[in-house]
Amino acid sequence: MEGLSGLTGEAITSTLGQVVPVLIGVIIGIILLEVGLFYFLTRIVKTKHALAYTLLSPAAVGLFLFLIYPLVFNVLIAFSDLKRDTFTCYSPIARGKECELDHLYGLDYAINNFTQVFFRVRDGEIVRDESGNLVFGRLLRTADSTFPNLLWRTVVWTAVNVFFHLLGGLALAIIMNQKIRFKGIYRSLIVIPWAIPTVIVGLTWRQEFHADYGFVNQILTTLGMQKVNWLSDPTAAFIAVIFVNVWLGIPFYMVMLLGGLQSIPGDYYEAASMDGANAWQRFRAITMPLLRPILIPAMTLDVIWTFNQLNVVYLVTRGGPSESTNILVSALYNAAFGESATQELGFASAFSIVIFLILFIFAVFWITTSGGLKEIYDK
Repeated sequence: MEGLSGLTGEAITSTLGQVVPVLIGVIIGIILLEVGLFYFLTRIVKTKHALAYTLLSPAAVGLFLFLIYPLVFNVLIAFSDLKRDTFTCYSPIARGKECELDHLYGLDYAINNFTQVFFRVRDGEIVRDESGNLVFGRLLRTADSTFPNLLWRTVVWTAVNVFFHLLGGLALAIIMNQKIRFKGIYRSLIVIPWAIPTVIVGLTWRQEFHADYGFVNQILTTLGMQKVNWLSDPTAAFIAVIFVNVWLGIPFYMVMLLGGLQSIPGDYYEAASMDGANAWQRFRAITMPLLRPILIPAMTLDVIWTFNQLNVVYLVTRGGPSESTNILVSALYNAAFGESATQELGFASAFSIVIFLILFIFAVFWITTSGGLKEIYDK
């Protein structure tokens, strides 16, 4: 019997016949390399940590291939003139005779790429207005798609999301920490948004925010309210993407904070109650201080994830309408790979490095000043 879309048993067997030998070869190769590395460390290097190094080696290789090498390569591209028009010069296969190999990378390219992130550049010079002031560069098509505007929108986007993530996650964690019936079912239902792939979530909510057929407007009309053009009005569209991202992020906080709440001994609360402390005083003096070692790293991760949350913005609004919901990372994507982009990959790499430095500086400042790792340093 023929399967769906021509997927027959014969096709499956043929595919498995091609894939399985390759997988077996890869597995055998990895085992042989592991054995060889262990032999090298024990017989030649003669280290007592040979087994530990052998077991860590696959993770170290994966870390290099998927994190360190892309980061170094991205910095290298930022020092280049790589874009659609010059792509063949950087390809060893398609490189033409007109390409000058000595001028593929250079500090001048890096200065130009990083300058374009902030200011408008024309013929290698920063453009100034009639008063002599520097003109901010337009990263996208609209006039307000400048770095300051996008940075401000990204900060607002991140702050609002993290605030409601924390508020909703902490409230649900406190509720789930109480003695209530069917607690396990409630926990499973709350975690569902976090378990669904972001692509499915984004495309689904895009349909639910449809002005005429979406479920959100149907609820509003049922309550006697007017329909909202969620995907056509700039303010409404920004609220929509924030709502979707908040809905996605609350389960993460609930899981993290619920584990922290369950690790707090009940004797602390009993002693505080005997001393006459009310619920708010117990929460402020016991719960929050003991949750800090969990809360600070969780907020740090959430800020980084939300700051770089391309999926929700792109899938729900595509950055529209009129690029009014673009944040820095979505503007980076649209500037490099969007419909009207010139694919200036050198500029895009410089743009990504700027975003990385912003988050790196924030993370260092936040962790060192918040005291979230104070207990770790004290040990």
